Amino acid sequence: MSGTYERTFSVSVSVERAWRACTDPDELAQWFFTPTGNDESEARFDLFGTEVAWTILELDPPNRLRYSQSGGHVPRLPGPIETCMTFEADGTGSRIAITHSGFGDGDEWATALESISRGADESVADLILYLETGVGFPRHPMERSYHGIQAREVPAGLVVHAVDPDTFGAALGLEPGDLLVEVGGAPVFGYRELWTVARVTPVHNEASASWIRGGELHHGSATLGPRPIVKVAVL
Repeated sequence: MSGTYERTFSVSVSVERAWRACTDPDELAQWFFTPTGNDESEARFDLFGTEVAWTILELDPPNRLRYSQSGGHVPRLPGPIETCMTFEADGTGSRIAITHSGFGDGDEWATALESISRGADESVADLILYLETGVGFPRHPMERSYHGIQAREVPAGLVVHAVDPDTFGAALGLEPGDLLVEVGGAPVFGYRELWTVARVTPVHNEASASWIRGGELHHGSATLGPRPIVKVAVL
């Protein structure tokens, strides 16, 4: 396994306070996805309407948390990965380190690592916001509709890797290798613009798209629907 996401950041609260925010279900609900149940062996969350279970591998309050996620549809993973969070005193505050590891090789794993990295960065921003201001406003989980497009960022923009059946992307006729340049009337330079369209467009609304295939510019429009609900098994 070769791919890894690593992020270290500091917050102006104690280690104990940071630990509670990342492990207590009531606190997690303020800045992360909604917890649906937990015990010493696993934690469950509602991720975009799908219940996902994380298997707890190590719990050493208030310094170290390690857990695994199984492969599945939400998040889109070809196989299991492992996450480790450490909490250390940093002057009058805390230093938090997050590592997602176990990503394999190939296009599918590369797409998964890019997607997990984007989501992790947004969740870190939500955690920092909560700890520094005391205000919980989970921005990363926001979603009003689902586009069904799996893609990777390249210097020219966003290249389609896969398209889920019966989704906006499938109705457009997108294919792997297509380069998206516009969705919903907005220019597309990366995945963030595609996320924004799904976050502001309600289901059953139509959106336009433009893409390049084989050196030619294509245009189309389709209706955005809800994200399919999938039961994700425990690893």
